[in-house]
Amino acid sequence: MYISNQKDIEKVHVGFFPVKGRYFRTEMKSRGNDLFELTADLPKGRSFFHYFLNENFDKPMNNNGAMISQYDSLKRSPIVFETEIFCPVQFENNPIFFSHIKDAEWEIRAITHQQWIENVSIVIDENEFHLSEQYSHKNKSYWSCRIQLNDDEINYCIKISGYKQVKYLHEKNSLKDKIDSRSMMKINLSEQKNFAEFPAFNAGYQIFPDRFLKKGNHNANVDLKEWGDLPDYTSFFGGTIQGIIEKLDYVSSLGINFIYLNPIFLSRSYHRYDCADYMKIDPLFGTEEDFALLIQEMNDRGMKLILDISLNHCSRDFFAFKDICEKGENSEYLDWFEIYNLPLKPEEKNQYSCWHGYHELPQFNLANHEVRNYFKNIVKYWMKNFQINGWRLDVCTEMPDDFIKIFTDEVKAINPQALIIAENWHNTSSVFSSETGIDGFTNFSLYLDIMIPFFVQENISLKTMCSKILEMNYSNSSKVNRLSWNFLSNHDLPRFRSIIKDSEKYDMAFALLYSLPGTPVIYYGEETEMLGLGDPLNRGCMEFVSYVENEGSIKLLQDLNDLRKDFYDIFNYGNFSFPIINNKEKKLIVKRSLNDKTLVFCFNFNNISHEFILDSDTKNTIVVEAKSFEVVFYKNSDSHYSSLISGTNKNKLASLV
Repeated sequence: MYISNQKDIEKVHVGFFPVKGRYFRTEMKSRGNDLFELTADLPKGRSFFHYFLNENFDKPMNNNGAMISQYDSLKRSPIVFETEIFCPVQFENNPIFFSHIKDAEWEIRAITHQQWIENVSIVIDENEFHLSEQYSHKNKSYWSCRIQLNDDEINYCIKISGYKQVKYLHEKNSLKDKIDSRSMMKINLSEQKNFAEFPAFNAGYQIFPDRFLKKGNHNANVDLKEWGDLPDYTSFFGGTIQGIIEKLDYVSSLGINFIYLNPIFLSRSYHRYDCADYMKIDPLFGTEEDFALLIQEMNDRGMKLILDISLNHCSRDFFAFKDICEKGENSEYLDWFEIYNLPLKPEEKNQYSCWHGYHELPQFNLANHEVRNYFKNIVKYWMKNFQINGWRLDVCTEMPDDFIKIFTDEVKAINPQALIIAENWHNTSSVFSSETGIDGFTNFSLYLDIMIPFFVQENISLKTMCSKILEMNYSNSSKVNRLSWNFLSNHDLPRFRSIIKDSEKYDMAFALLYSLPGTPVIYYGEETEMLGLGDPLNRGCMEFVSYVENEGSIKLLQDLNDLRKDFYDIFNYGNFSFPIINNKEKKLIVKRSLNDKTLVFCFNFNNISHEFILDSDTKNTIVVEAKSFEVVFYKNSDSHYSSLISGTNKNKLASLV
């Protein structure tokens, strides 16, 4: 429903960004008295929407109070449809709830929704394994356990009990009073195992190529804006591959072991998401020789490279689309796109399917076998000739699963350890089928549901934040959680340092980011507290300063990245819990543990110092200063602990340049 306060509004359209599938726009029905209504079918989960008034499709509108960000140029607001849970225990026979960790170790998780439930366990044959309650908030409790399983296949059910009740969850969410061997859940463990052990993607660094460093000759006739000037939506600044190579030692010194590059292929725009030729590096950016040298220099430093690619849409300069413009219905590429009207006229809109209504970005017909074969060849060219280590798939939720699977199969056939990350603005990886081959996704749920409400809007408590973290964590398998990218800023978002309400908590936000399951990715310049609100201001030119006046963000990120490297097994395969959540004193402990080794992140969000009990058995304590944190390590068999990182130890740093 839309109620207009402007008398001249005659038509209202709504544009939807669904959880899965392509963006679509539809007209609302006028009910008179400035009231417009619409009924739309949307899938379960979080979608986004915005309005257009009087067919002005170049200017999206929305209620500022409901938007995901006041700096979002698309003016998106979330709309969430969730299925009501009638079963008291939430569990599904899939990797989200029954997840392989490593070797013979498996993690079983469940969520309960009624207070009478006091115990949860998994029953396998004659054996019963109890799950521990990780956290409870209102009527919702999170449970998990880890067990060793060496069988190829098992039959099992989930047992819940409490208040003199015992129930058993079987297949198809069937809840029974006793075990029924005929309807037990079955799982093939050999098929679920993560046989391809991933290399260590400890921490990433995102580089927006045009804005990182300008160096070397520029082989294109493009007017460049003065380096450091205010960015706009169209200007080039001239960052190059050679500039990235020159600063690899700088990036490596941060403790980074992979770089994520925004698109580098031939394009008419500075952001290069409108690709004109997927087989060519944009000459403004460099040459294939430059790119080969970049790969070699990164390999020499033990670093990996992930490339960004837009498979869903391209530029109107793309050869197949240009052929349609020239030959019309006689073009052999007519079925490569979804064409509504011929002949195509550059000045006319709504002639073909285009990304979110932008006619500069025609969308591929991804069901076409020739289009699929074209992108398979793109994969072969860049992975076989340059040995890149993976891909970030732009607008991945808008592409069909079977196409994604063809792409990922081609990638994995060349390099089973290649990383494939899906851009996903929604709250779960379940929008993709398990067969797509996606390894992880861009974790916008962490940003939108946790980091923004807690650090920017400051409108949720610690307990609510932890509940949201667990809800996010229990929406994906352990492997997906581990490989997904966690971030505070990127090229689509305002820089976090510009919007955080209390700048003293900037370092605490990074520490929390690093404490949680997932792979942290730093947006270029965050380490120097670079500023910039929404697009295009968040894509400013990198400035390599001699001294960091903010006292410590570089050193902090170095320490956090070293921590992830030194305790790789804990971060990738360890348990995760919240031993202390204290709203009143604003204290939080995030615990990461594996076998007898434990890392504890102690956060004090209060204005006064607080004492933390590190372990209930040893009663060891540590004092954490106001608005600060401590990272502590100890062994369960040892009464002593070591403080590894202190949020209060900040000194001005000599230049890394």
